[in-house]
Amino acid sequence: MDRAGSVSVCLCHGCRSSSANRGGWHPLSRSCTVPGDRPFRTGGRPKLLMLTRHQRLGSSSRLRLLDYRPYLEAQGWSIAVGYFYDDPYLQRLNAGRRGLLSAVPGALLRRVTQLFNARGFDLLWIEKELFPFLPGLFERLAYWHRLAYVVDYDDATFHRYDQHTSWFIRTALSNKLAPLLRSAAAVTCCNAYLAERLAALGASAVTEIPTVVDPTRYQLAQHRAGDELRIGWIGSPSTARSLDLVREPLEALGRRIPLRLVVIGAAVDPKIKVPTERHPWSEDTETGLLQTLDLGIMPLSNRPWEQGKCGYKLIQYMASGLPVVASAVGANRSVVSAETGFLVTDPSEWLAALTRLAEDCALRMAFGRAARIRAEQHYSIQMSAPVVASVLRSAFNGVRGP
Repeated sequence: MDRAGSVSVCLCHGCRSSSANRGGWHPLSRSCTVPGDRPFRTGGRPKLLMLTRHQRLGSSSRLRLLDYRPYLEAQGWSIAVGYFYDDPYLQRLNAGRRGLLSAVPGALLRRVTQLFNARGFDLLWIEKELFPFLPGLFERLAYWHRLAYVVDYDDATFHRYDQHTSWFIRTALSNKLAPLLRSAAAVTCCNAYLAERLAALGASAVTEIPTVVDPTRYQLAQHRAGDELRIGWIGSPSTARSLDLVREPLEALGRRIPLRLVVIGAAVDPKIKVPTERHPWSEDTETGLLQTLDLGIMPLSNRPWEQGKCGYKLIQYMASGLPVVASAVGANRSVVSAETGFLVTDPSEWLAALTRLAEDCALRMAFGRAARIRAEQHYSIQMSAPVVASVLRSAFNGVRGP
């Protein structure tokens, strides 16, 4: 379990701290409080155990749980982290290497050990599930020490089971999350589709919290007319196949104007016949690479799994001051507004949207400015951290819901 120190940065916007910088983002202070803060029911520093799927290399683990650690520690929590898969496993997975099953016994033992040692904690915060691809009986171990717990989702994890190609998996595991959800003090997720499905599986208190960015990490892109148009996509190898949805529009646009597809975090499909540029993903370099783009894209198929996506790519583009073009699927429809980009449904609409942005630098700049403002106002950790803290505090105090 990781008990490493955290960054001393205050993430509370509109804080009532006595700091000279009150009302904005300022150095961390133990006096930092936000509107709606309530004291803990009991004295002392409550102990929270985050049970994540991955370490920081895993985007969901990082964005949905780990990034809140500095804020929560400033609010009085003592926090430890127990991960299921380690970073080397995820690195092998992203590289398409074999032998991944050999990591499973160690991951299972690590998670059982974490649960056995959880007696000293006051609250568990679980990412998605405790034991991937094991029956729901094992999820009941969340209640081993009769501790309250909160579960978070930013993917349609249930569709890994109820939409699986194997009849056996569908039959045995379709409802595996139900025991975990029914006993949860609270459940959080990133969009309405997930909230509805989780409630159907037994969750009684579901709070929608979008996946967010820290805008202070993102510098604004510099839009220039007349240069090669840099169209960006960021993501993992498992989601890169979605780029096939825009292959024909990109190739058609590439026959009209100079363009380059910039892919961050995955290999470039050789079937896409346009100039390309590929960069490995790292937390240290991602924001600088986004700053070099002219616009960002998020193609998605309209299938159940994609309905559970949270639109995080779009939020990153918007925080970088980029206009966006996205498939009108799932959370994309709520993230993208008419002032920040285009929602499209077929190849002809993709081509029309990309062409319009390619030909109008002023429009790209206007959309980019509006996108940055929207990211700050609706999709920043400064806005979501107090909501997360409220959910956890209520669960600790024995109150269902935030």
